[in-house]
Amino acid sequence: MNMSAGRRQAPASHHSFEKVSSQEEQWRKTLQEFFTTANYPEKVLQFERMGMEDFKIFNQQLKDFIKESAKNVNSTKMRKIFEIIKNAKDGRELLLAIPRLAYIVGREDIRVRRDSVGLVITFLSDSILALQSNEDRAGFKGIQKCAEAMVAYQKYYSNK
Repeated sequence: MNMSAGRRQAPASHHSFEKVSSQEEQWRKTLQEFFTTANYPEKVLQFERMGMEDFKIFNQQLKDFIKESAKNVNSTKMRKIFEIIKNAKDGRELLLAIPRLAYIVGREDIRVRRDSVGLVITFLSDSILALQSNEDRAGFKGIQKCAEAMVAYQKYYSNK
């Protein structure tokens, strides 16, 4: 009898995983639409090395993203996210930071804030996962500089 109860629980936890995964996929789809490309993580990795015109376009998209989609992320939370990214010493430490970033999303109990934080974290996590190696210093710096810009724009557009 216990065995059949165990079997019934497995699909329930699998269903829970599907719900989280589909939520993340929805955030990713929103990001792809917002940045008009599925390749937004590559743009982040190139943040410091883009040509001027490409940077102007991406920077405007980033500003609009923060203003419209991340408006429910308060400055304290954005700074916490930035601190995690800033304090990483290399790509491996950024990879190890992904669960900490996910935890920040998981702590949000209000749906609107959870979606805003989820978009920010998915944006950064996808960029971290796009790093090709621990030696990709330029991509690593691009992630850090982009996260720094996100904090600046969040503060600029905040109501406080």
